[in-house]
Amino acid sequence: MKTDDFEVFAEYYDKLYLKREKNYKKEVKILRRIIREMQHRKSKTLLDVGCGTGSHLKYLSKDFHCTGVDINKKMIKIARKKVPNAKFEIADMANLSLKDRFDVVTCLFSSIGYVQSFGNLVTTLENFRKQLTDKGIVIVEPWVFKKDFKKGTISIDTFEDEKVKFVRMATSKIAKSKWLIFMHYLIGKKGEIRHIRELHKMVLLDYEDYLKAFELAQFYDIKFLKNNLWDGCRGLFVARK
Repeated sequence: MKTDDFEVFAEYYDKLYLKREKNYKKEVKILRRIIREMQHRKSKTLLDVGCGTGSHLKYLSKDFHCTGVDINKKMIKIARKKVPNAKFEIADMANLSLKDRFDVVTCLFSSIGYVQSFGNLVTTLENFRKQLTDKGIVIVEPWVFKKDFKKGTISIDTFEDEKVKFVRMATSKIAKSKWLIFMHYLIGKKGEIRHIRELHKMVLLDYEDYLKAFELAQFYDIKFLKNNLWDGCRGLFVARK
């Protein structure tokens, strides 16, 4: 993921997903249950990788000493204001190296897709493992599996208030080993309309590839959860150091 990805979207991220009724509080309740079921001891510290604007950490910080990392400076700026009792750092998951160790590492909302390749996925999972305490837990929501790609799909999201009208449209295609997402933004503000385009390059893998990556990164007790999760969740890989 390039540092300028989501630079445009960061300002409208929370407003758009609030409109889509993404229920972060409910998601965190489910995450707490999964952590309780897996832990051998009470987990106290948590690292959220690709934390975005910190909406999961807003609720996770009630039960854990939390740290969030994201490559996007604008999102981290928003997260620091939203969750003042958590720590935040600007970092790329592909070369993540923090001093602290954590009982739980999460990577949600398919942020892992930005690693772009199988090799980078293995390296990133190895980074997650290094950040964990002994027998620590990792929880990763994968990007859409290759088998589920639907050619020609176009998505649209909108938001408006008294100051701005915002439209995001996206379509995607597969090119060699990449899942390419073409983002188009229309931003109407102060009597002007801006059109901005971004290209997001995502990893192109299936379930078996993720499983192999976790094994190569030396995780064990690897599970893929699909049931009793939240609406829109693409499943959760959970594993132990």
